[in-house]
Formats: sequence, C-alpha cells, structure tokens
Amino acid sequence: MTLERAYRWLLACYPREHRQQYADEMLGVLLDDAAPGQRRPRAREVRDLLDGALRTHVRYGAARLSERTWRDAASALGLIAALALLAYAARLPVLHLALLAAGQPGGLGDAPPWQAWLSPVAWLAVAVLAGLAWRRSAAVLAGAAAALEVARAAGEYAAYLSVFNLWPAVLAGMAAAALAVPAARSGAAVIGRWRLGALAAATLLGGSAPAFAAVALPGPGSESVRTSWIFTTSVDRAEALLLGAGYALCALVVLSTPAALRRRLLALLVPVGAALLLTRAGVGVLHRPLHDGIPAALTPAQLLAVALLPGLAFAAAVVALHRRERRARLLAIEGPGERRSPDDPRPSR
Repeated sequence: MTLERAYRWLLACYPREHRQQYADEMLGVLLDDAAPGQRRPRAREVRDLLDGALRTHVRYGAARLSERTWRDAASALGLIAALALLAYAARLPVLHLALLAAGQPGGLGDAPPWQAWLSPVAWLAVAVLAGLAWRRSAAVLAGAAAALEVARAAGEYAAYLSVFNLWPAVLAGMAAAALAVPAARSGAAVIGRWRLGALAAATLLGGSAPAFAAVALPGPGSESVRTSWIFTTSVDRAEALLLGAGYALCALVVLSTPAALRRRLLALLVPVGAALLLTRAGVGVLHRPLHDGIPAALTPAQLLAVALLPGLAFAAAVVALHRRERRARLLAIEGPGERRSPDDPRPSR
C-alpha cells in the first residue's frame, strides 16, 4: 500500500461532508510533511487523524441534533417518557390503595407508603413541568428521578441478579437528557391537544390496569395465567388487555406525528427498544447458567454490553436517519431534472 493510499484510508474515517470540503487539502498537507522515502503513516499521525475524525463526528453529530426538529422531538419525548414512567411507577401504589378500599388484603412488601409514591409523584411533576415548558426545572427533577430508577435497577441486580426491568432506567435517562435540550416549544405544544389527551388516557390505563383488573375484573384462576407482557411482569389476561390498549394509544400518538418528527421520536426510543431486546431476548449475549434457580452474575463483558448497547443503538439510529434523509434530499433535487422534457429550454441543474 502506498503512503497516499494509507492516508486516504485514514481520511475516510472523517464524515463525508468534511471529506468533500477538506480531504484534498488535508491529503496535500500530509504528503508535503512526509519524510523522503516514507512508506507508511507515522504512529503520531495515525493517532492525530483518528482523534480528529472522532472529534469531527461528534461536532457534526451535535450540529445535526441541534436542528429544530430534533429539539421538538426531544421536547415531545421528555413529556411522553415522563407519562410512561408515571404509569409504570404508579401501578403498585394504585393497586395497594384499590385493594385497601375494596377490603382485600394487599400491600407493597416492606416499602413504606411514602417511598412507594416517591417515584410516581416525581414523574407526575416532571410531566407537568415539561407540559408547561419549564424545561430547566423538569430536567433537574427528571435527573433526580432517573437516579432513583438507576438505584432501583441496581438494587434489583444486587438482590436478585436480575436485569429484566432495565428499560425504565434507560427511558428515565433519555427523558432527563431530552428535557435538558433547549427547545422553543413545550412538549404539549409539539404533540398537540388530541395526542396529549390520548397520552393522558394511556397513562391512566397503564397506571390503573393492575388495580382495575384485580378489583373490578377479577377472573377465575387469574393467578395461574400470570405472565410477562412487553414492559411489565406478572400480568393476567384482564390487565394485559388494559395495558395493550394503553400501548396502542401511545403508538398512535407517536406514529401520527408528522414524518420528520416521527422519525426522530422513533430514533430517540431506540435505546429503550435495545434494552428490552437485550434483557428479554438477549439469550446469547446475556446467557447465564442457573445455580439453584438463580442466574449467575453478569460477566464484565456482559455488563459492558448492558451499559453500551443502548447508546450505540441510538448512535446507529441517528446515522441511519441522517443518511436516509440526505438520500431523500438528493433525490428531490435530482428528480425534477430527470423528469424534465427534452424541449424544456431551462438549463439542467
């Protein structure tokens, strides 16, 4: 391999936009600075070029994520995530109250009532603040609530070596990060009134589903058919139907948004989907032998996969979305020229 070809391989690590503008100039400087008879890049040059490529990718990525549509998507995600986490965290406290009101035995284990209500109250406050466009306060409170979710996930792993319910911690982190992004509009304004109403209904369904199924729709032998249902565990048929309706409403809200916003919302939700797939279906990646019915601890490589995969999945989604939209823009520019009549006197592009 010639020295010029080696430099071109290193320059290929830079973003395409950067290469189109600066690659020839950078290559010329590198060849001019090369020593006579040099056949391969020096180690310092390789390190500097790769470091520059990484910094350039970060800078270009930050510029893309600062577009108004991304800011609107972050604002909408902050509100959607807060309501989803409110529904998830309120399930057991609401069930406890419903059982007490119905005169049935029930409880929340050893957790005191105030601790059980701490997370749902926090996410309710985050949703209200996000809906009112008080983003700084919402971001600070969401960060604290996300820390609680991480502590919960760490506690479950310490007690049961379980990472099954890791997705709330990932979604909480995404909510806190999204609300920290400056935006011109609140989440409620981005989503719109009827979608906000659908989200409120989905939150109500999700948070009250266990209580409603246990008190108002108790099915015969429901304990024998309890199973996992996408985001939750130990769910019977009646609760699964209510939760399914809530999931459908959330999906309707996201999928009915304008195309550019919808694509960005789905990209922002990719880390949650990656966490779900990894912890629920990652048989190969998270395979652990059982000892007396208890899974073995995660290996360092598995812990690294759990920590890094959601972020890597999000980066891949952003890159794929950017390439798709760039290709669509190029086709939109070239399309009129390709469809132009031969008798058209206008010059081609």
